Amino acid sequence: MKKLIVMTALALFGAQFAKAQFSKGDVLLGGNLNVSTSSNKVDGADKKATATSFGISPKVGVALNETWMIGVFAETRFGSSKDVLDVKTKTTAITPGVFVRNYHMIGNSNFAFFGEANAAYNYEQNKKADKKINDVNGFKVAVAPGISYFITKKFMVEGMFGGISYAYDVTKAADGGAKVKGSNFNFDFPKEFKVGVNFIF
Repeated sequence: MKKLIVMTALALFGAQFAKAQFSKGDVLLGGNLNVSTSSNKVDGADKKATATSFGISPKVGVALNETWMIGVFAETRFGSSKDVLDVKTKTTAITPGVFVRNYHMIGNSNFAFFGEANAAYNYEQNKKADKKINDVNGFKVAVAPGISYFITKKFMVEGMFGGISYAYDVTKAADGGAKVKGSNFNFDFPKEFKVGVNFIF
């Protein structure tokens, strides 16, 4: 009897992981929470410069087949920093965009590697001492690797590395000053790691 119970339990447990992969038409709903803090001591100053930010980044995707998925996302960021003179700067940013992913299951395990390419529009507003100082508009394209683990067929966790990105921004001062255009290319594989959860419907 004990042997039968154990075998039944294993069968039911295994069924949760059977074919832990995507099927055409599956909908992925998930996202991640980003939190960061920093503190820097400036020589000759009595106080430290501090910065804190957090953001929620939801996403929705649709599986085209077992390996390809397309979708939309929206990154948000709310930041607050204070310099050594106790002057506070607040930042509010939203970055909606689209993504495409290619998944590859690792053998018969519930792990899958994926590569993601995405493109997004960025809007950011900065205030210093509660007075708006500028608006930032631009776009960003990025390619990044990641890994997913199917806890069940309907629930998974994932991690993404920084990847490679290119961004172009135009900063417009609130006082009507000249626009400042800038671009940057980042290679962030070892610098950034994001963790998220996803539900599959």
